[in-house]
Amino acid sequence: MRPGRQLAVLGFIFVVLYLLVFFSGGASGGWKDRLEPRLGLDLVGGTRLTLEATNTVDGRAPTAENLEEARQIIESRVNAFGVAEAEVVTEGNRNIVISLPGENRDITEVGSAAELRFRKVLKATDGSGAAAVPAPAATPSPSGSASP
Repeated sequence: MRPGRQLAVLGFIFVVLYLLVFFSGGASGGWKDRLEPRLGLDLVGGTRLTLEATNTVDGRAPTAENLEEARQIIESRVNAFGVAEAEVVTEGNRNIVISLPGENRDITEVGSAAELRFRKVLKATDGSGAAAVPAPAATPSPSGSASP
């Protein structure tokens, strides 16, 4: 047997396996996605916003629990944008940092206070979707005698 022929067959098998792995679709969508690296926020660009917590009404600094609650609320607001890989973290004992990779988005309103509005209800419903009709008032029945 010739060792050169065996090495050539083994090399051919490796090349075929490599090409199958390289050109297979896979979960990422194809070979073009594999050739392009996934860039981080510092390379691809994006938006970074730092929010600073102010003192409470009585003049004390916000507690860690208050800051964590604010971070969770802001994170849910940022996630409502539908942005992948959004990052909302606390820095120190006063700052909340929001980082969004990709195209620039207007995220300045995520740190504003929520507004609750009330409006008058015009029709009451019973939960079935149809408007509830109030029951008619009972008509008074005549009482007493009919004699003059």
